[in-house]
Amino acid sequence: MRISTSSSLMSLFQNQRIEHKQSIKKATILLSNRDSYVKGGDNTSCVYSAKVGLKLGSATSSVLDMINFNYLDIMKQKCDKQFSIIIGGKEYLKSELPTVSADKCKEIKAVNNIIDFTNGQYYKYTEKDGRVHTFTCTNDHVDQPYSELVSGRQSDASYQVAKFWNMLSRDGTYISLYYSKEKQEQLLNDAGITEGFFTVKSGKHQQEYFYSQGSAGVAVRKFEYDSTYEMFTRGSALFNKYNVGDKFMIGGKEYTLTEERKFDIPYGDDIFDIEFPDHFHGEITE
Repeated sequence: MRISTSSSLMSLFQNQRIEHKQSIKKATILLSNRDSYVKGGDNTSCVYSAKVGLKLGSATSSVLDMINFNYLDIMKQKCDKQFSIIIGGKEYLKSELPTVSADKCKEIKAVNNIIDFTNGQYYKYTEKDGRVHTFTCTNDHVDQPYSELVSGRQSDASYQVAKFWNMLSRDGTYISLYYSKEKQEQLLNDAGITEGFFTVKSGKHQQEYFYSQGSAGVAVRKFEYDSTYEMFTRGSALFNKYNVGDKFMIGGKEYTLTEERKFDIPYGDDIFDIEFPDHFHGEITE
């Protein structure tokens, strides 16, 4: 089949060439106008320029700090792209972000039975097998460093450790639903928490607990301890079914029930670790 140069097909081909040139021109304009950034007060200020191009950078320790502790600002300024993050006029590929060095992380350790996570600080937890989990405390929350998450190095084990401390810093009422007694004791012991009262802080969040070996749970909120202690020391109908002089094992120590149906227990003993006598006398008084 012969095609004449005056045929309508030639006009179609010409139109296609024109459209192709226009699309190339449009793409060139878009590439030249891609986001570029200049250093601002927080190193993440964004401006648009058709002349200044972005340079790929190798993330230094200070760049990682900016990413990990200022990621919300970076997001607000639209400097967090699908595959890269822009800091101070340079583009850093998320897939090439280095790991946070464990050397710059503080071990999660209690001081005077207080765990204190401070905003803007790195932390680490070392498993018995030597695995090291790194964390940041940002915006009153403990989590894997943002640079680790966006680079595809998410760790469920790290998430579980962070979740444990976040729950305790807020309200650990239901922590036993997520962590076994053994796991709770492991994390508390590894952090140097000893039995008795302890505190967990994460930024502005803070909760106090009693580390117990009893049946009420491992981490019992302090106000629950206080209310139970008051019941034990002021007398309670709970003990009316027992005889005066009956022996109770409380916190590993023997205590005698007084005539007022109470116990002379020092504040701070593990009142939830209690062994009742294997008998009682009389009727329960309402």
